[in-house]
Amino acid sequence: MEQPLESEAAEMRGQGGASLGEKAREPEEDSDDRRRYRAWMAEKFSSLRAGDAWPGGQENFLYGPTTLLFSRTCAKVRVVIGEEGLELPPGEGPPFSEIPGQAGQLAALFQPDDRTKQRPGTVVLQGPMGIGKTVLARKLVLDWARGRLCQEVFQYVFYFNLGDMDEEAEKSLAELIAGEWPGPPVPVPEILARPQSLLFVLDGLEELKPFLDGPEAELCRDWSEPRPLAGLLQGLLRRALLPEACLLLVVRPSGWARLARWLGCPQLVEVLGLAKADREEYFHRFFTDRASSRAALAAVRDNETLATLCRAPLVCWLICTGLKQRLDDGEDLHQGPLTATRLYVSYVTGLFRGRATPSEAQLRGLCRLAADSVLAHSTGFDGSDLERHGLAAADLEPFLSTHVLLRCGGGYAFLHLTLQEFFAALYSAMEVTRSPSAAHTVQDLTTELEKYSGVDTSFLSLAVHFLFGLLNPECARLLEAELGCRLSPQLRRDLLLWATVFGGSASPSLCALSLHHFFFSLYETQDGAFVTEAMDHFRDLQLVLWSKVDLLVSSFCLRHCRHLEKLVLHPQREVFHDEDPELQAGSPAEAGPQAPDLAASRWRALFSVLSTNAALRELELSFSSMSDLCMKSLSDQLQREDCHLQSLRVRQTAFVPFTCGDFPLALIGRHHLVYLYLDLQLGDDGMKLLCEALRHPQCNLQYLRLKSCGLTEACCPDLALALTANQSLSHLNLEGNQLLDSGMQVLCEALRRPENHLQKLVLPECGLTDVGCQDLSAALTSGRNLTHLCLAHNSLHDSGVKILSEALKCPECPLQRLTLWSCGLTAVGCQDLSAALCSNKNLTHLDLGENNLGDEGLKLLCAALGQPQCNLQALDLLVCFLTEACCQALSDALILNQSLRSLNLGHNALKDEGVKLLCQALRHPDCQLQRLGLERCQLSIDCCQDLSSVLLCNPRLKSLNVAQNALWDEGVRLLCETLEQPECRLQILALWREAFSEDIQRVLRAAQESKPHLIITGDWYSHEPEEYGFSWWMET
Repeated sequence: MEQPLESEAAEMRGQGGASLGEKAREPEEDSDDRRRYRAWMAEKFSSLRAGDAWPGGQENFLYGPTTLLFSRTCAKVRVVIGEEGLELPPGEGPPFSEIPGQAGQLAALFQPDDRTKQRPGTVVLQGPMGIGKTVLARKLVLDWARGRLCQEVFQYVFYFNLGDMDEEAEKSLAELIAGEWPGPPVPVPEILARPQSLLFVLDGLEELKPFLDGPEAELCRDWSEPRPLAGLLQGLLRRALLPEACLLLVVRPSGWARLARWLGCPQLVEVLGLAKADREEYFHRFFTDRASSRAALAAVRDNETLATLCRAPLVCWLICTGLKQRLDDGEDLHQGPLTATRLYVSYVTGLFRGRATPSEAQLRGLCRLAADSVLAHSTGFDGSDLERHGLAAADLEPFLSTHVLLRCGGGYAFLHLTLQEFFAALYSAMEVTRSPSAAHTVQDLTTELEKYSGVDTSFLSLAVHFLFGLLNPECARLLEAELGCRLSPQLRRDLLLWATVFGGSASPSLCALSLHHFFFSLYETQDGAFVTEAMDHFRDLQLVLWSKVDLLVSSFCLRHCRHLEKLVLHPQREVFHDEDPELQAGSPAEAGPQAPDLAASRWRALFSVLSTNAALRELELSFSSMSDLCMKSLSDQLQREDCHLQSLRVRQTAFVPFTCGDFPLALIGRHHLVYLYLDLQLGDDGMKLLCEALRHPQCNLQYLRLKSCGLTEACCPDLALALTANQSLSHLNLEGNQLLDSGMQVLCEALRRPENHLQKLVLPECGLTDVGCQDLSAALTSGRNLTHLCLAHNSLHDSGVKILSEALKCPECPLQRLTLWSCGLTAVGCQDLSAALCSNKNLTHLDLGENNLGDEGLKLLCAALGQPQCNLQALDLLVCFLTEACCQALSDALILNQSLRSLNLGHNALKDEGVKLLCQALRHPDCQLQRLGLERCQLSIDCCQDLSSVLLCNPRLKSLNVAQNALWDEGVRLLCETLEQPECRLQILALWREAFSEDIQRVLRAAQESKPHLIITGDWYSHEPEEYGFSWWMET
């Protein structure tokens, strides 16, 4: 029943309460021409309802009250329209920021912008082939013609199918309009007199490859001037011709990518496919009996890959047809996983039951045409293609009669792109085409996949998935039994060889998208032995899980990865939508497994890799969202005896509380798990549960890092008890938690106890002040185990350092490494530190970076460095506001000091004069320095001669950082000449290659080749040796 016009007008109203037409202008009196044109368009587009998109006379139900999901974007803003906007297609990248939009009807395509109150001039309707873009555009035209939509906005709507047009013929816009008019006379001047009231719908732009890929054409600016189609279209798109008119472009992602250069900032609308309720309704309408529809629905619900594919209307029909074929054969749909390849094989073979099957030559010819089209990124072919392959039009009759092919204008096209990809894959797999002279092989498709994986996979990815799926023995049996099509026995070997090369590649080109397609291809095989061999070379994997389908596919592949040592998972929030509306759409009897049970089974399958893979040692989880079911499944697997995981990192980017649940129990009795890193909102309540596990005698955790976990001083009593009870914990990092001085007081009581075994304590950004230093000082003199202490980014100031220095003077203080980065120190604090360095025998590493010590502060430290009893081995003075004025004192200290091996002076204004003074010490035979950091010290080419002389006469200097200095090409060339000398023993030189000319970069490469042990890098700190490193606290 048609909806009353008054009701539909109300539905089209925007947030301001006015309809689109009211926002544009007052309605005009309708003319006879407009009424005649609308009636003709309504009849023309109504005739498309039957048989156009659904073979075999099925009615195109999209013309009924069916909802297509879509979202719209402009620039970088994503607007979700409708309640189901979160449902993204598989492989979708990270979503844009979501903003609530209007109701999900066609009128919203041209909804005025809330800010500018302007209608979009260009709307791009984008989505993969077969998702429903053309049907959506035609429905818009039909609704307009029937008076339901945008009557007061558009006086005329013209629909042009560009795939049917001759690119070479010259026509004017007036002639194109006349071709879409019911008959003469055509009132072109009256139509074009108000261009702001026109809408041109342009469909099939991808078919015009010379237009899309060619150079910019001469623009057409006159609607009466005949021009080639390219010039006419560019005139419209680039707003040279009728710039006030509105455009609706119907394109695939590849077409949009190539059109973007001409469109400025259009409104981009992505068609997401059928709504869930309509998919289910179609299943009930497709299957004639209730039992079959229930079985088919249950099979799709249990297989999220198929459920996702069913968003595309035509693919939904194909899958239903394949499922019906299996049911008619008496098969149990729940016996073994259903794959897309299996269903397409069922569909294709079922087409020829009761019919004459195509000959081998006919089938091979069709597959060859499909492969050519896929590799050429084309969706159709014509008589010239048939002639090139020695085929006649009669050879296509078996495929035209079964609707595998459709006649399109003067050529042919496959019913759906997925069918074209299926036959392309079949061509590569057929025994008859696997001769050395065959034009298309496995390598053709897989090479093309790698080539285009970062641009547009709509033409290729599924073809490769099908190719792997044809390895399934049941698929091969059906094809041979029903079509006489034998698959090559070499297919398995060739695909395994390619998979081995892919998996063994250490190239950065192994991006997340390529890995995504690779996993989907392996899943299609459903062959555990093959997948095990294909995954044999993977040692380190990083996976982004965008959807539940990714979860299913990744679980299958990971179960067969025997040698995996490290796994990093990034589940996105769509994966956590456990309350699946699909499971609630039908009656309870039809709902299948309950949502929580299904969600739990997904996570159990994924984390089963912890028990099935004995080599797995490291697991890292980075969540944007999280669920209790996920953490429970992880906890259950961690508690299994066959889990050998040693390191677990869990990060949650969303600022929401984390529910521990059974997770702390996983820490008890697991002698393998020694490293735990949590970066999430644990809170004091969660910490209490964690401390209970730490107090258990069978907790073997050695490293615990709790970064920014929302902890306060309230958790410190529980933590203090855990520190005295636990016999294994030696490293504790509480970075970014507001423990405050009161919490520190409680922890220090535990640190003083002899039962405490903590060796490294990291407390950056914990809200500590000089008040807390008194308790720390007492702990340092009473305890015997704490050797590493980091207090970075706490406001200790000079008064706090004075208290700590008193502890350092005590011979009982065991501290070896102390980090005071950015603690508000000045030269006053250096006086106390200098006295401590003279008497302390244990402290070997001191980090004073990002403190305003100044030249006077360094001179005080140099007084201690020059004393023979100073045992300091590494000193970090990064960003300490030093100048050349301190370099003479430092030079004298370097000559006297016999223990200092590493000195970092980076980001200080030492300049060339200061470095010249330091070089005097470095050339002295008594200087023991091995590492020197001079990054961003305002150096120039003038210091390079001094540095070169040091490199030639100092055999002890192994590492030098001169990055971010204005050495220019001449200075680097001088250093390289020195590096190539046999007397030069330097092993690491840090500078930014990219800052120098190509010629100097070649010189640097030549220097490395002449000294195989030499490393020239832009990242000095990644080559920091453990014995002199300052980044220990960042890794603890």
